[in-house]
Amino acid sequence: MNRSARRKMLRVVGIIMVVMLPVMLALWFAQLRAVSETSAQLRTFAELALDKTELVIQQVELARDEAVKYQGELCTPGHRQYMLNVVRGRLFVADLIYAEGQNFLCSTVFTPDHPYAIPVANYTRKPDVAIYYYRDTPFYTGYKMTYMQRGNYVVVVNPLSYSEVMSADHSLSWGVYDTVTNAFFSVSQKANVSLLNSMIRDKESVFQKDNRFYTIVTSPKRPIAAIVSTSNKRFYETLYHQATLTLPLGMICSIIILLVWSRTHRELNSPGRLLHRALNKRQLCVHYQPIIDIKNNQCVARRRCYAGLALTAR
Repeated sequence: MNRSARRKMLRVVGIIMVVMLPVMLALWFAQLRAVSETSAQLRTFAELALDKTELVIQQVELARDEAVKYQGELCTPGHRQYMLNVVRGRLFVADLIYAEGQNFLCSTVFTPDHPYAIPVANYTRKPDVAIYYYRDTPFYTGYKMTYMQRGNYVVVVNPLSYSEVMSADHSLSWGVYDTVTNAFFSVSQKANVSLLNSMIRDKESVFQKDNRFYTIVTSPKRPIAAIVSTSNKRFYETLYHQATLTLPLGMICSIIILLVWSRTHRELNSPGRLLHRALNKRQLCVHYQPIIDIKNNQCVARRRCYAGLALTAR
């Protein structure tokens, strides 16, 4: 390939790149907008889940505050009835248990023959707070519940109650965990706890992994956070929607650039511009070619050639 051919090829490649630049920028901007919009949607859902968790915790605290007001003999029918009345007034409280340390003595409907010693808590805070995540106990046999203890009273909560929020996205998966132990105390039915556990160790709050889009939101009130994910299909739907808005603008800009380049190219290569450049570069070569009228044997015109341009003068 000679030098002229290489120059033409590079010129064509450059023109294509310049013309395609607005289209590529439009796609890049659409991708940024899709990431931002998907992240905002997941963040909104995560904030709703955290608000729901906060509401559940408030009801737990109110139930325990009401339970400690009981004055009378413990674990009697009257005591259990009192605890049952407290539970009935709380939407997210499944049950109340009276305990002494890690020994659970009785609930509203069940009193074991021997105190049930629950294994070590997942989370503790001085002076007397302990939380047991996903424990299957004789009080709720066959169900893994969350037991939140403060002092002598333990509130039983269904883990789904913490963050159960309605959504039209069927691929949505989420979990709420405490940031001290990184232990999940509430997850959606479709969530894979071990997978979410590996994801929360990522330092980024927005990321894509394993064909899913993830967002992590931390609560400003408590040491808890929510991780929410959706399928990449939802992300690509958002990307397509954004591309339908930005891509036409990019194509219009490309057409404008192409038209401007075409007009500029024609002007730069007009005979006047070529002659002007030849004069400036001292590349002008003048040739005289007389035109003879053979009837009269007279010179009727002269043709002048300037640097490849043919002009006629009389």
